[in-house]
Amino acid sequence: MRNKLLFENKRDHIVHVINAAFMDLDMCTEEFAFTDAPHQSHYTSSPNTIQAIFPQETELYCVADASWKASTKKIGIGWSLHSKKGTLKIQGSVALTPTNSELEAEAIAMKSAVQQLNRLAYTNVLMLGDCAELFRCID
Repeated sequence: MRNKLLFENKRDHIVHVINAAFMDLDMCTEEFAFTDAPHQSHYTSSPNTIQAIFPQETELYCVADASWKASTKKIGIGWSLHSKKGTLKIQGSVALTPTNSELEAEAIAMKSAVQQLNRLAYTNVLMLGDCAELFRCID
């Protein structure tokens, strides 16, 4: 994703990036299992889709993300709501005034997604994002 953004100025949807990361993890797990223990005929592999790690009761999930370059430049935020099977239901995005940090931009993206889903009367939505620091702050 980083190379595509830097060299082609194209951005993949976050769901595709996460699914690709899980597939890469699964391939690495297979390789290490084969290299480290060739005598074993089976092993536990990682999930190969993002949906495989969801709690069983999850019916909807929302991915929120922000783009932040500097405290003097506008931020871009976006979110998308999906069914458990990955079908896109709705999405939104907007450019906003600059923020002081990437963490603040990510928090605004998550807040915006939650507010929009609340206005549209969606409930019990699993929220996802790519900012571990934000999730540590709200945990």
